[in-house]
Amino acid sequence: MSASVRKIAVLPPIPVLEFERTRRQRQYERFAHPGTAVDVRFLKGGPELTDREYELFWSTGFMILEAEKAVSEGAAGILIDCTADPGIEQISEAVDVPVVGALGAAVHLALQLGRKFSVLALDAHWARMVETRLRDYGLAAHTASVETVGKHVYQPARGRNMAEDEAAGFFAMLKAAGEKALTAGADSVILGSTTIIDGKDELEQALGIPVIAPGIAALKTLEFMMELGIKPSRRAFPKPAISYGSTMAGLLGI
Repeated sequence: MSASVRKIAVLPPIPVLEFERTRRQRQYERFAHPGTAVDVRFLKGGPELTDREYELFWSTGFMILEAEKAVSEGAAGILIDCTADPGIEQISEAVDVPVVGALGAAVHLALQLGRKFSVLALDAHWARMVETRLRDYGLAAHTASVETVGKHVYQPARGRNMAEDEAAGFFAMLKAAGEKALTAGADSVILGSTTIIDGKDELEQALGIPVIAPGIAALKTLEFMMELGIKPSRRAFPKPAISYGSTMAGLLGI
């Protein structure tokens, strides 16, 4: 790899199947700067899906291990590929490179575009988790609403994502949720999952307000931070006194 190329490690919160890892890799590569190499990582374990805080908790440990490994292999930045931003504090303590969460990047971009935003969460469980993160970030007052779409893109139980004949129905569900966001007073809309990128431009045209894909917002934020040489503040995210990564990996046999 050229010395001028910076590698970004993309961390899904789940051990995604190969077809989905490849899809995410291609999507991020579409938007990456020519000097950015995207590396969507495989977690060595964890829940198949993260639809509860309980599942996010268990996924976080595997994300920390993968982040440490990625940095040891030359990653210059970590992208949390999830709109619940799991593990962002812990990973920011663990590594000496910039770490960006998809939701955090998306909401702060939205605040450059208007006063209030809405998030289109995949289902009621994700709506609850997104609302919790927004309160943690102190952004509840800037949230017009968190709407529920009602369907997931990534469907590992079926061994694939939604079929082509389901895409039109999914867009209609997105559009309906977006229209509720307009009624709630949103100036912009954030797609509630990093799995949703296709259809963004069409939805923006249909709603007449900016639509933000959180994964891409995180990618571009991370590229900017790497260019400026910005890293997590050690006052906010102090380095651990003892690194447990290798010890835990040994206990888990990974």
